Formats: sequence, structure tokens, C-alpha cells
Amino acid sequence: MALPLNWKKGDKVIVPPPKTLAEMEERWADESLEKVDFYLAKKDLN
Repeated sequence: MALPLNWKKGDKVIVPPPKTLAEMEERWADESLEKVDFYLAKKDLN
């Protein structure tokens, strides 16, 4: 995970980009992620 520059406790973190087509397909199926694009997704840190 990565934290945005002005991240505050409770904000979403950035999920690393997929490295394979299979990882990208898993990402699109994962409803827990906020998808911005195929390579950029965010999620809660819980």
C-alpha cells in the first residue's frame, strides 16, 4: 500500500498497480476497492 501525500487517519490508501492481466481481472472483481482506473485503486486501511 501507499499513502497519499496529505493522508490522514481514516482516509483510503493506494493499492499497488496490477502486474499481470490476471491481477487486473481480480482487481475489477474486488468490490472493496474504489477503482479510479485499471492501474489506480484505493481501499480502506481496516
